[in-house]
Amino acid sequence: MIEFRRVDINEKENLMRLMNEVLDNLERKDFFMPFTEEELGDIFNQDKILTFGAYDNNKIVGMAQLYLDQSYVNEIKNILSIKSDKVAELGGYLVLSDYRNNGIMKQLETILIQEAKKLKYEYIVITVHPENIASNKATEYTGAKIAKVTKFGEYLRNIYLLDIGEKEND
Repeated sequence: MIEFRRVDINEKENLMRLMNEVLDNLERKDFFMPFTEEELGDIFNQDKILTFGAYDNNKIVGMAQLYLDQSYVNEIKNILSIKSDKVAELGGYLVLSDYRNNGIMKQLETILIQEAKKLKYEYIVITVHPENIASNKATEYTGAKIAKVTKFGEYLRNIYLLDIGEKEND
């Protein structure tokens, strides 16, 4: 049975192994925007990034991240004309090929959306290559809608927007 939990700094070596294995075996390299040095440096800084993993008998088989720091989402906020300082990005989705199509990404997304709500975020943004069918389906499962299609450098992306802010009752 798959267990989901926050990834601990003591698991850094296993997390790096997961990243390398998944990224080295991608059919289309343009489906995943490489991690920046800053992202890798902040991966265990919970003020900036929440990293959750999927575990099979304590082996990490999948991961996803919630980027909390506004420096990670400023470009997307500008593209979508979002003024809020409570915008997080879901990203860093990686699942070992043997574990795909088991709902791991959907479960990780659900967990991270709940974390964003607890932290009173108003919006979540997600970027996905338009031809990455599985990732687009997993993203649409969250209720997010495509707000724009654009390029980040050489990477074409659907930008999804999910409004998770608390609605005031009239």
